[in-house]
Parts: sequence; structure tokens; C-alpha cells
Amino acid sequence: MFVLRGFRRAVVVAGALLLSGCHTYLPVESPAPGSVARVHVPLQSAVSTPNVPPPTVSVEGTVLSAGDTIVLEVRTRQHFGALQELVQENVYRVPRDEVVAIEIREFSRGRSALLGVGILGGIGFLALAAFGGEFGEGGERPDNNGGRSFTIGFLGR
Repeated sequence: MFVLRGFRRAVVVAGALLLSGCHTYLPVESPAPGSVARVHVPLQSAVSTPNVPPPTVSVEGTVLSAGDTIVLEVRTRQHFGALQELVQENVYRVPRDEVVAIEIREFSRGRSALLGVGILGGIGFLALAAFGGEFGEGGERPDNNGGRSFTIGFLGR
């Protein structure tokens, strides 16, 4: 029981760490060319509500230039089967006055360290479970098969 509860907890923690990734987005006024940026622009709709701000959509790509217009190179990948992949490179031009927010992607040492510790902890937990860790109460190993033993063999050589 303890093994299952501990394993589930480790899987949840590892999943949260993996989802957080090793980078973070920081808001900026003007991104530098060559950086990876996420630009938020309003989503225009035929139906608008005057009291509610319009929803936004974000476009992420490499900044080619940033002036009155922000120019982004965006790569999209589509997989067709196991060995076929289509990579498209599109250039988007967004006028500065239509931009709601700009964020640049930066490497995060803290998140990367946390991810490394989580992976090492998970490996340690699995090694302890696989190579005879004590998980019963009072240092005793639980007897899962009621005292009976069995052998698994293969027919033929």
C-alpha cells in the first residue's frame, strides 16, 4: 500500500516538474532580434461585448525584427505516420499597436535544478523499490501471496 501511494505521489510530482519545463516567460517592452518571444494579440470577433476586454491569442516564434512592426518566424511541425514530418516556416508581422503583451522565453536555472532533483529522486525511489527496500510496518516486508511460493518457468530451450 505504501509503495503504491509513494509511487503515485512521485509520478504527480515528476509530472508537475516536467510540465513546468526548464524555461520561463518574462514580460518585455521590446524583444531583441534572435530571441524567442510570445506575442499576445487580441482575437477579433464579429460579436463584441463593450464591458469585457477582447480575448487574446498568442503567437510564439523567433524575433526577426522589432520596431513599429514585430516580425516573428514561426515553425510548425506536423507528423504523418512514424517517419514523415512536415516543417513549415511562416513569417508573421504584427503591428506594435495591435500587441497586448510581449514575453520572451528565458532559461530558468531554478526550474531546471528542481527538475533534475525530481528525476534523481524518482530514480532513487524506483531503485529502492526494485532492489529490496523495506516498505512494511516496523521494518517487515509485506507478504503479498499468503506464504505460498511459486516458480515461473519457460517450456523448451
